[in-house]
Amino acid sequence: MKEKLVVIATVVAHPGKEDQLREGLLGLVSIAKTEPGFVQYDLHVSLERPGEFIFYEIWEDEQLLDLHNNTESMKAFGAKAGQWIQSATLNKYKRIS
Repeated sequence: MKEKLVVIATVVAHPGKEDQLREGLLGLVSIAKTEPGFVQYDLHVSLERPGEFIFYEIWEDEQLLDLHNNTESMKAFGAKAGQWIQSATLNKYKRIS
């Protein structure tokens, strides 16, 4: 069985832009769930830092993650949401147990 790619993406809003970023990120969820290679795509918000969001994602492989990251939807989101985002990080993992 081929090991899936696990991704933790952390996105932090500029102060005062939390609601706009939340709505924008929520819009990505339904789109991602229709894409090739999608296994899981869950959005979470920090209880201590309401402007910090994480995606817990599972993709079939890195190539399909790259496809997702280069869709028109993701490009449009990036163009619109850049003004709301203070920082963003993407970390890739593989399951070991």
